[in-house]
Amino acid sequence: MTEQVKRNYSEELLKLLDNFRQGIVDGTTNADEFLSITDIENMWSKLRGDTSLLYSDALTDILSNVDESELIRKKKRNTAPKE
Repeated sequence: MTEQVKRNYSEELLKLLDNFRQGIVDGTTNADEFLSITDIENMWSKLRGDTSLLYSDALTDILSNVDESELIRKKKRNTAPKE
C-alpha cells in the first residue's frame, strides 16, 4: 500500500498570503499603474475565497482521519433493542 501524500496546508496558506502581499506591493509602487479600490477588493475577495477553500479542505482531511470505531460501538450499545 502506498503512503498517502499529506498536503502542507501551512505552506499553501503562506503562499496565498505572500502572493496577495506581493500583488499589493507590485500594484502600489508605480503611481501611473496604481491599484484601484476595486482591484484591491477583488484581490481581497479572491484571497478570502482561496483561504476558505483551504480551510475547508483541511477540515475535511482532519475529519476523514478520525477513528470513529469507539463512537460506533457506543451508538450500537445505545440503540440496541431493550428487553
